[in-house]
Amino acid sequence: MTLKKHISTLALASILGLTLASPGVSQTTTDSDGDGVPDASEVLLGTDPMVADTDGDGVNDLADTDPAFMANPIDMTGTPAPFTIKEALVENNYDYAAKKDATDHLELLVSNSGSAALSGFSIYYSIKDTDTGKVEGTFRKLDGFSIPAAGEARIHLDDGAVAGHFRANPNGIYITSQAAKTVTFVLKADGFAPVSIDVAKDKGGAEAAD
Repeated sequence: MTLKKHISTLALASILGLTLASPGVSQTTTDSDGDGVPDASEVLLGTDPMVADTDGDGVNDLADTDPAFMANPIDMTGTPAPFTIKEALVENNYDYAAKKDATDHLELLVSNSGSAALSGFSIYYSIKDTDTGKVEGTFRKLDGFSIPAAGEARIHLDDGAVAGHFRANPNGIYITSQAAKTVTFVLKADGFAPVSIDVAKDKGGAEAAD
C-alpha cells in the first residue's frame, strides 16, 4: 500500500465520523490498543483493534503505510531443524480437548524429533487472496510455546482467548474475504533454519463451529 492510499483510507475513516485519536484530545471512540486508530476505523483498515502493530514490523498501525503487511523478516539459514510441520490447517479445525469441531483458524501441528525440548519460536505467515491478489503478512514471536523432546505441540492462531493460543487479526482477509486463499507459514526456532509450508483454503470465509 502506498502512503497516498494509506492517507486516503484514514481520511475516509475520518469522513465517516471515525476520527483518529490525537495526543491531548478527548475522544468518544474506543482505541483498545492505543495505536491512535479507533477500533471502528481498524475495521476499515483491516487491522487488529487489540494489537497496536498488526503486522509485527515494529511500526504502530497509525504510522505504518501498509499496516497489515510486512515482508518475511526471518533468516532462512541455519542448522537443519529437528522439527517438522506435521499438519497445517486453515479450516475444518477440531478441538481435541472438547472433542468437537472448532471455529476455522490457522493451526500447525509441529513434531520434534530431537532429544531436547525446543523453545524460542517465531512465525511468519502470509495470506494471499487469489481473486484480488492482495497479500497480508504477519510476524509474531511465539513466547511460551515449546515442544517436548520427541513430542508434538500445536500452534493456534485465533482470537487468543485460550491460554497458549496466539492472536490473529480479526479484520484480515482470512476472515473478511470470501475468495480462495493461499496461506504460507514459516516457522523458526532459535539456532535452526526455519521450515515452511503452503496451504490452500477453499472459497468462503472462516466458519464458526457448529
